[in-house]
Amino acid sequence: MPRTTARFGYKRTVWAIAASILLLALVEAAWAHAIGSKDLLKDASGFGYDIALNVVAAFVFGRGARTERLSAFVIAALLAATGIDGLSDLWSDLQNPDASSVGEIVTSNLIAVAVACFAAAALVRFRNDQNPLVQATWLNARNDAAAAVLTAVLGLLAHLAPVRWPEYALDLIGVIFSFQAAVTVLRSAWRDLKRMPNPAGWTDTAQPKP
Repeated sequence: MPRTTARFGYKRTVWAIAASILLLALVEAAWAHAIGSKDLLKDASGFGYDIALNVVAAFVFGRGARTERLSAFVIAALLAATGIDGLSDLWSDLQNPDASSVGEIVTSNLIAVAVACFAAAALVRFRNDQNPLVQATWLNARNDAAAAVLTAVLGLLAHLAPVRWPEYALDLIGVIFSFQAAVTVLRSAWRDLKRMPNPAGWTDTAQPKP
């Protein structure tokens, strides 16, 4: 695929992902408001991290190597923030066990799987791109998909189990995924930033040579 084509394709894909996540989050929030579910409303607001991450990536992609690398640090911070938010939710659940109904859990899981798998499927063709910005969005989408599918398959059983630790273990796995992605993106961005001889020294899909 020509670099200019890849550049345009990635930017358009990420904007589409951000718009789709926003739409599904609004639908979930509206449904949560209609049935009075605080848990579903909280899940809908949690998509804000993914929306922000993809908007940042789409906005800065193609604006120069240094800008892209620096934005990768912002995205890594967003990934870390999702992990911190997950830890906060886990601590809250430990203090006050989740009282969500089976219907709320199934609805939340289905929306999470739909959002995550759509994003991962859309970005899978860019998975080998060495641009830290592209890697950040791909890692986020891949980890979200893995966590969402795992939670959908095992989460309901864990919720119905006579003990709570399986559910907590699933939440902890999601947190680990977030921090692992953040560390990977930080290392990649820092390594490439150090290697760059000048502000315009890196040319890849983001900065094609004339």
